[in-house]
Amino acid sequence: MRPPRRLIAAILALAVLPATANAGSIGHAASTSLALFSDTQSVTHAIATDTLDPPTSLSATGGTSVALTWTATPDTYAAGYDVQRATVSGGPYTLIGSVAPRTTVATTDSPPAAGTYYYVLRSTFQNWTSVNSNQASATTSPTTTTGYKACTATSNAPEITNAGDNNGYQTTPNLACSTTDGNAVDPNTGTNNTLSCTDNGKDKHRWWDFNLGVPNVVSSVSGIQVRTDVGTANNNGTSWICAQLSWDGGTTWTTAKSVVLMTSAITTYTLGGAADTWGRTWTGSNFSNANFRVRVIDVSDASNKDFMLDYLAVQVTYIP
Repeated sequence: MRPPRRLIAAILALAVLPATANAGSIGHAASTSLALFSDTQSVTHAIATDTLDPPTSLSATGGTSVALTWTATPDTYAAGYDVQRATVSGGPYTLIGSVAPRTTVATTDSPPAAGTYYYVLRSTFQNWTSVNSNQASATTSPTTTTGYKACTATSNAPEITNAGDNNGYQTTPNLACSTTDGNAVDPNTGTNNTLSCTDNGKDKHRWWDFNLGVPNVVSSVSGIQVRTDVGTANNNGTSWICAQLSWDGGTTWTTAKSVVLMTSAITTYTLGGAADTWGRTWTGSNFSNANFRVRVIDVSDASNKDFMLDYLAVQVTYIP
């Protein structure tokens, strides 16, 4: 039997109804609406950019090492600088070190061998680096030494004016020029107990003819060392050994250097150093036997002190 026509119409009507908010209210469709939102406000932001600048005015000065100087980068946020070196102009460069902070304007490099080297610097900040600075170059030269050269036995003389008791190492002074045959002796040194290398109450003695062999053409001397093997009769009080150098046959002398004697036993003490020029600029001719002199001065604040000088030698370090 067929369903009534009115029932079929009702079922079709339900099929096309929209979804309702309440399933129990058939025939009362809930209305649905969509909203479209828009924002018309806009904001503009500026993004700052910068280029990390390298240092400027890089210069290099050679010698036994290379001294680098420059003007700092104007970028105050920079951390420091990378130092790069090459063996040919224009590179390639190798990073040899870094310096900090930004205000650093000098450093020193010691290349592995003699030659001409080329340098550039870069400013650094975190993982950023600037472009290269200007290139600077310098030439390094190797130093050489004479080795220690002893005095010549017959080439010595005591100071006889304003020098303690005016007789220096009056007992066998020639023995100071050898390590094997005894000591030069200064008995009862001086006439007062003042601790001063230049006091007129101190005994003084000079030696020469060290046969150093420094070429006359040498114009760059790096340092001079004077070796004294010296002891005393006893360890009372405080005792010094002092030395001065002359480059004009004993007319003019350098400022005195001194070392405190730590024991009465014969001990090696070195005055000066491989990088110590004793306060003056030397030339090769200054070291000839005719010109070069060493003055040894005995100083003590204890009376009746005997000084014993077992060996006196000189070493010169220079750039050929």
